[in-house]
Amino acid sequence: MKKFILILCMITLVGCGNIVPSADMNVSETKNETLTEIQYEDDTEIFPAVTDIEVGEPDKTYYLNRKETLFFDDSGRYYYSYKGGRDSAYYVLLHEDADKKCSFVENADDFNAYLYKDNIFYGCISYRSSKLCSFKDGKYNELKYEEKEISDYYFTDEYIYCLCRNDAGTEILRMRYDGSDTEQVAFINLHIDKYAVHGNNIFYVADYINYGVYDTETKVNTSLDESGAGVFCGDYMYYISAEHHLYRMNLNDYVSEKICENVRTFAFYDDYILYQPYAINTDVDGQIYRLGKGENIKIFDAGEFFENDYYYDIFVIQAEDEHIFIEISSGPYFSYIAEMDIDGNIVETIYAHTSI
Repeated sequence: MKKFILILCMITLVGCGNIVPSADMNVSETKNETLTEIQYEDDTEIFPAVTDIEVGEPDKTYYLNRKETLFFDDSGRYYYSYKGGRDSAYYVLLHEDADKKCSFVENADDFNAYLYKDNIFYGCISYRSSKLCSFKDGKYNELKYEEKEISDYYFTDEYIYCLCRNDAGTEILRMRYDGSDTEQVAFINLHIDKYAVHGNNIFYVADYINYGVYDTETKVNTSLDESGAGVFCGDYMYYISAEHHLYRMNLNDYVSEKICENVRTFAFYDDYILYQPYAINTDVDGQIYRLGKGENIKIFDAGEFFENDYYYDIFVIQAEDEHIFIEISSGPYFSYIAEMDIDGNIVETIYAHTSI
């Protein structure tokens, strides 16, 4: 409560002014050499964990469905940054070219991008809308299934899946990326909360307590005692349970194994699992642990990095193409995006909006 009151006071007293996208906004950026010298009180295992696992290479769907901090291609990087002052600030897609020149993407002021594929963005035209559309060169094209209200999109290399809920249950639909070949692939007489697609199988959580897997070829719906909608890697699906524990399910026999307790966000990198712990209090929020190869250790602490006693959330951990990107949030007007190495050193500050 003390931290919460302090944050509210600081938000009230400090104005944002006009925000200019920049990597230098008075952030106390710590260089690699300094960061590696930080001595934590205890670098031993804090949460019980299975550390001798072999993670392997994640399925393509991992790179398509994680929560994005950065979209990037040969022309540069795209990411969301604040535009406007404190009372009018909102997120807008920003493009940073190879020369580090930044410009807001034309006609994207009210666009929420989920995926960037083949130089096309896919997402909703408004943060308050569930209408899916593609976006390229400042122009939108709505993708829809008949006239039904669709939401909860899941992307595979070939299809976009979505849900259509009604009183009788949930339709699972899919379409090509150009909106063609739309079809219903499943109907389940439950209210599906979340799901994940692996080949012909759709793993789902319904009504928060029901778990199952539906085979779109055989049309067989199998109930499971324990499952989730997670990330596919090798012969397993990794998922966070309702109790905030990290499990992995064998895709051959649907048997689950607990890997680590109290996990909020996770990502795969170099046969490690990087995760932010989950806790009722805020003592470990804003921290990142590295699990695997016989260890489970803390490698980053946002509170120590910023040298402030605030509540921090690792909003995103994105591991891709031998890079690790993190996004840290704290209150409505704080966003910090950076690249981090596997030891927790900040390699580059990409974006900082730190008016707390």
